[in-house]
Amino acid sequence: MLEIKNLSKKYAEQTIFKNLNLTIADGEVLTIVGPSGIGKTTFLRIVAGLLAADTGEMQLNGQDLDLSGERTGADVGVIFQDFNLFPQFTVKENITLAPIMVNKAAKNDANDLADQLIDQLGLADQSNQYPFQLSGGQKQRVAIARALAMKPGILAYDEPTSGLDEESTDRVIGVIQQLKSQGVTQLIVTHDLQFAQAIADKTFDFGTDVER
Repeated sequence: MLEIKNLSKKYAEQTIFKNLNLTIADGEVLTIVGPSGIGKTTFLRIVAGLLAADTGEMQLNGQDLDLSGERTGADVGVIFQDFNLFPQFTVKENITLAPIMVNKAAKNDANDLADQLIDQLGLADQSNQYPFQLSGGQKQRVAIARALAMKPGILAYDEPTSGLDEESTDRVIGVIQQLKSQGVTQLIVTHDLQFAQAIADKTFDFGTDVER
């Protein structure tokens, strides 16, 4: 369970949000919706530990998470809008790199987990391909597999269907629903209301539900 209490963030004199409270239950899919530029990605970056909050608390499964913007570890796995895959590495290498380099996993164990995730996400035919050879939907699934390889407590997505065609969007919906059935907790920032309705257990509207 992710619990956020009294989270606040401002830039100079502009308050992005204040006293934000939110709870995401284990295995739940929560969508964060609202128009562009309203602070959704700022919020996601704070949850991911990439940006400092001004005030507030955040706990994942009862453990405090650092809100200084300098968090280490992979408690929150993030799938970025532009995927951030390493172009010089194959799909499988992209997935195994962080477990080996950051978590110090044995290479055989990292490869075994990568093979499981590749199979689970329908990427077997792309395992030895490079990012430039992949479609947008395939890159999205590789990014999800890479995040899952770090065994996070929660997955967070930034606009996961941005730039995807209808078929790729449907495939991403299927992956999110599949992960939900496996008990994976997921937080998804999106401006696509139709997509949000297709996947969400709960929806949090950053345009109306946030104090500023």
